[in-house]
Amino acid sequence: MNFNRRYLLIMIVIVLLSISVFSVLHILPLNLFSVQQKPAPEPQKLYDYYTIVDEADGHSLMYVPLVVNVGDEVLTEENQRYKIVKIEQNKAFARFVENVNLEKYK
Repeated sequence: MNFNRRYLLIMIVIVLLSISVFSVLHILPLNLFSVQQKPAPEPQKLYDYYTIVDEADGHSLMYVPLVVNVGDEVLTEENQRYKIVKIEQNKAFARFVENVNLEKYK
């Protein structure tokens, strides 16, 4: 009878320890190994117009009364496609992508 009580007590202790270890391991990764998010970029100040200039030589491509963002594409009067790569205040720098042949779309 004494052996059974000792066995039962050991089993209860093991069960309680395993429950406590499981609950600690369940909560632990949330606190110690949390993923840190990137800080949000500063919001772009809005201007009445933007000057789009060529990134390579700095000549002015156009003035637009629209808000431009990095990744926007523009088509010049000479049918050259540019992609906006950087914005500083109300000046957007565009990188040449390709010459566009509009005849094939007619």
